[in-house]
Amino acid sequence: MNECRLEKNPYPHGNIGILINYVEELVLINAKERGLIPISEEQSGYQDLKVLSTKGQRLRVPEEAVSATIMVEADQTAFQKNRVIRFKENGTAPTLNSGFALGDNDIYELVGKENLKNFSVIGIEESKTHFLRIQYYKTAQSQ
Repeated sequence: MNECRLEKNPYPHGNIGILINYVEELVLINAKERGLIPISEEQSGYQDLKVLSTKGQRLRVPEEAVSATIMVEADQTAFQKNRVIRFKENGTAPTLNSGFALGDNDIYELVGKENLKNFSVIGIEESKTHFLRIQYYKTAQSQ
């Protein structure tokens, strides 16, 4: 006889509630209903980050943030088709020749607490100041 065994807590090393919230968030993302709520500016949910070519910059991530929308705003004297910044999400600093490149008005969705924490950006053009306009989001479950 093939019995179906139901365990009270099939994940003894973790909180099943956390796993259910995570799975729910994945379903919402897959259904294009992201279930994300913008964090208010009063709670440091928006950041204007000045990007120079001299050193890599890190984000100032609010504790409850799980993702961010990032828009690149190039120096007004930069040629708009050029790539003006480079970034990495793996914790190492980008360089002028290494990392993913973005240009003026490009938008990038950064998802995941580790990726937010490890994100680093640098400007490609010397003597130019570019900005990242960043909106951070928290999950609906954190409310």
